[in-house]
Amino acid sequence: YEYPYDFPGRKTAYAVDDFSKDSDEVLLARMLYGEARECSIDEKVAVAFTALNRINDGKKWNGTTLKEVILKPLQYSCFNKDDINRSKLMDPINDNSRVFMDCLELSREILAGKYKDPTNGATHYFNPKAANPEWANKMEKIGKINTSKGLTKHEFYKEN
Repeated sequence: YEYPYDFPGRKTAYAVDDFSKDSDEVLLARMLYGEARECSIDEKVAVAFTALNRINDGKKWNGTTLKEVILKPLQYSCFNKDDINRSKLMDPINDNSRVFMDCLELSREILAGKYKDPTNGATHYFNPKAANPEWANKMEKIGKINTSKGLTKHEFYKEN
């Protein structure tokens, strides 16, 4: 990879305080980095598809573009102002350049159509070891996704 440093020690092109100026591929990479950076590629793809599936789910309240969907308040927790991952998203190269660049490459591939939706239309997910959101009781449970490395740690859901 070529890392986007202008010169040593200077902030990168990916250091921002306003996510709304990101391209779709950079914003999706930030979301993957914040939500699933420690997950397998298969699980990252599944997480990404929750955002893509929301674009066309017919529910305008959650957004009709990738940017609207990802940046909708309280939807992807890594973007919440009080989330510990938010500062990592604001300068991901400084946090872990290799992992962020991997997320960026995967984001490009997903948006280019290299992957199919492994979630059966899921629009939501969570890690049951870390959360138990009330909204899950009101949705159709897809369950964990079978990947080349076993089942995902996240459970996936879609609105009825």
